[in-house]
Amino acid sequence: MVLGSGLIARAFNSFLHDDRVLVFASGVSNSSSATPADYAREKELLLAQEGISARLVYFSTCSLHDPTLHAAGYIRHKRLMEGLIREQFADHLIIRLPNVVGHTPNPYTLTNFLRDRIMAGEPFHVQAKACRYLMDVDTVALGCPPMMTRPEYRGTTIDACLDKPVPVPQLVKAMEQLLNRQAVTTEIEAGSCYHVDNTAFKQAWSAHAGLPWPGPDQWVDVLRKYYGGASGTE
Repeated sequence: MVLGSGLIARAFNSFLHDDRVLVFASGVSNSSSATPADYAREKELLLAQEGISARLVYFSTCSLHDPTLHAAGYIRHKRLMEGLIREQFADHLIIRLPNVVGHTPNPYTLTNFLRDRIMAGEPFHVQAKACRYLMDVDTVALGCPPMMTRPEYRGTTIDACLDKPVPVPQLVKAMEQLLNRQAVTTEIEAGSCYHVDNTAFKQAWSAHAGLPWPGPDQWVDVLRKYYGGASGTE
């Protein structure tokens, strides 16, 4: 069963009619400007699932580890949701995702935001010290399902990301090259390049995915895959 209709929900369409799992992928779509009402809706929808016999699979964020975002509303909300799940759903799996890249009309994903600002020639700030973990939605769809039904992952929280974060200034440069446009940016001394321990996810990938672990520069190929034609919206 799948709750949601966005990029993450579509990645798990294979679970639509699987009553062993409830994929909760109906969260806040704009982490930077969500309102208290947006957070309340997600919380109410979550609590409405109490008593289900299926395993609840909830998607949180690796940004919980970013010290510069500790007090951000979105991060506080995610911590609250994780706590509720641990208290109310004995059979659960919390998967913390990085910035996921894929075809989506959502203008609030990191890479769609960058594409739109660059293509429109609109100025934006770049945090000089910031890094972001990126992952292809197809990689998410390959790496997560084995954990979603196996008993050993019951009641666990998994940070699902690749090994190396991408410095945001480097990410902007890569997008400029793909789009053949120069970004109008102001670099500010801010941000954090934090580490996420992905050991559990790598172990699950090695045991169940049956594919080589993605290399450190895979993010470049992922950007080319989705933005080589300046789209990312299909």
